[in-house]
Amino acid sequence: MLERRSCAHHPDRAGHAVCMACRKVLCQECATTWDGINYCMSCLARRRLAARGRARPFGWVLLLAAILILFYLQARLMVWSGAVGARFL
Repeated sequence: MLERRSCAHHPDRAGHAVCMACRKVLCQECATTWDGINYCMSCLARRRLAARGRARPFGWVLLLAAILILFYLQARLMVWSGAVGARFL
């Protein structure tokens, strides 16, 4: 059935896949697979933009938490080393 339908962007080419977001028939050149699912270029661009937007805040939160933990551990180490050094003086 898919072979009889033509590409949404290239009417002279036979359909190869269907975009799972917008359901357009795509030729082999227009179809892009991401995570095992076929998408057209416009739907894939929207999906990548949405995925990138979700990932950024979580990454910054992890980086900030790691920096704060390292500062805390550094302060604890400085207090501990000062107490140990004072005992030997």
